[in-house]
Amino acid sequence: MSEEKLEFTRGFIILANVGLLAWVFLAFLGVLFYNVFYGWLYLLIELALIYGILRRLGCNNCYSCKTCTSGFGRLAGAFFGKGFIKKESVGRRIGVIAFVYFILLPIPAALLVLSMAHSVSVLKVLALVCLFAISAYSLTTWSKRSTVKG
Repeated sequence: MSEEKLEFTRGFIILANVGLLAWVFLAFLGVLFYNVFYGWLYLLIELALIYGILRRLGCNNCYSCKTCTSGFGRLAGAFFGKGFIKKESVGRRIGVIAFVYFILLPIPAALLVLSMAHSVSVLKVLALVCLFAISAYSLTTWSKRSTVKG
């Protein structure tokens, strides 16, 4: 086999999936501060979309990874990977990944800002800052410099 297989280190998988879970939780908080019912519904939809559907879409080919991670490595690579890992983790699923970015950043951020218009608290500001920070870090992994295999 001449094609290069993906190799995800255990540390990268754990750290990136904890980061993704934190991002999901921050987005949930953004919606929860706006409306409690919508917040819980949003959390269920996010978890089903990311850890159910997207994880399975990312792991539809067997033997593409050196060791099987059941899709968790590809999730980590898609949102926090660089270089070859990013390119191969995303594959043809760029539209789905873009949709997930949309539900993880603009929607919760907008609802959080709307809830802050009603009442500002330190927790809301901290949630908004952390939401932007983790999103910015993830978005920087998409720069052309980091996705070209060197």
